[in-house]
Amino acid sequence: MATNLIEISKNYNTQLKCLKLLENIRWGKVVKCPNCGSNETRNAKGEMGRHACRKCLKTFSVFSDTIFEDTRLSLPKWFMAIAIFLNGKGGVSAKELQRSLGTTYKTSYYLLMRLRVGMLLPETKLHGILEMDESYFGGKPRKRNLPDNVPILARVDNKRGRGTKKISVAGIVERKGSVKVKVIEKLSKRNLLNMIKNAVIEDDSVLITDEFKSYKNLSEYIEHLQVNHSKAYSKGLTHTNTIEGFWSYVKNGIKGSYKAISRKYLPFYLIEYEWHYNHRNDNSQFMSFLKNAMFQEKELLYWKAESKEQVTKVAYD
Repeated sequence: MATNLIEISKNYNTQLKCLKLLENIRWGKVVKCPNCGSNETRNAKGEMGRHACRKCLKTFSVFSDTIFEDTRLSLPKWFMAIAIFLNGKGGVSAKELQRSLGTTYKTSYYLLMRLRVGMLLPETKLHGILEMDESYFGGKPRKRNLPDNVPILARVDNKRGRGTKKISVAGIVERKGSVKVKVIEKLSKRNLLNMIKNAVIEDDSVLITDEFKSYKNLSEYIEHLQVNHSKAYSKGLTHTNTIEGFWSYVKNGIKGSYKAISRKYLPFYLIEYEWHYNHRNDNSQFMSFLKNAMFQEKELLYWKAESKEQVTKVAYD
């Protein structure tokens, strides 16, 4: 459900109002020190929202060990950015956020990366009727600079589908439920089975896939049905249309909003689309995001690339 920007700007238009909300989400009525866990704290002098621990003598704020830590951006702008980001089901570019908030491009980009980290969900498992499929992310086939006498097929690099050099991503979706995705460099049976064991409650679940060779013999671990796409795309309830629809949603969103994404940061963007899909029926998505984000640790610590060579842009089809 959409987040109402007018309500957010009206209810959280000051730093103090935003701080009180975050403190209530994280601590409730009793402030606890994130360093030692003690509730023997007091308000620190000189800075709004700063607390001091009487036991370990360290100072802290509600931002400690969250995506808000060390931020210089005011919380009202943070809250507006969150609302805009949650409403952008197909994605929100840093340039778009820059125009909306009046910040620099660097601030908007870094802010969006932090928000994606705030979308990391706790480990929950899928069950019921499940669909599993893989997809490939990368540039469209390009004509290589070869002589005219070379056949056209030989000039096309980075082919589509299985056997490509693109980035492979596996996904499992629960019908009328949630989805889980993961970048898997090698789509072997062992790697796919490991994903299933980590993401699925095997009892009382049915897994539906196509006839890719790495899905063979999964019935030893979970009830398994396969659909032969060379003959039909569905046979009653046996189909993978749900997960294929999710891949279409992700790729159209990336193509429309981001144009190109680096290989290194693809997992961050997958987190974003996974969140949007899993919260598509959430009537209080803004509060759900804050509750989730307040308990995220410093996953973003090493997100920056060490050199330009590490960021190879790939266009998504």
